[in-house]
Amino acid sequence: MPFRPPLTSADLAKIRARYEASSDRAPCAYQDIVVWEDILALLHEIKRLRALALTAHQLRDSLKKPNSCLDGVWEDFRNALAMEPCVAELGDLKIELLGPGKRRANPKQT
Repeated sequence: MPFRPPLTSADLAKIRARYEASSDRAPCAYQDIVVWEDILALLHEIKRLRALALTAHQLRDSLKKPNSCLDGVWEDFRNALAMEPCVAELGDLKIELLGPGKRRANPKQT
């Protein structure tokens, strides 16, 4: 299933504006359908960004270190990527699935 188009800063500002308290309305006096559509839009944006982070994590070892003035930026990127929750969760999942108690026995061993 393809992702929805990315939310622009203008889209995010519109969503935020709908939920800001003002002198004429309380912060939670909204129509249910509008709230639900905003929540879905934000959740899809989070899903898209998590997928982007996981793709970058998969590619990070394939991309060469720049060996230039960008070395610091590259290291910052790799460190920030390693701290992303979805990347950490992926590592935990791999450990859980491939841990010592989860491997199949070799059928040739007797």
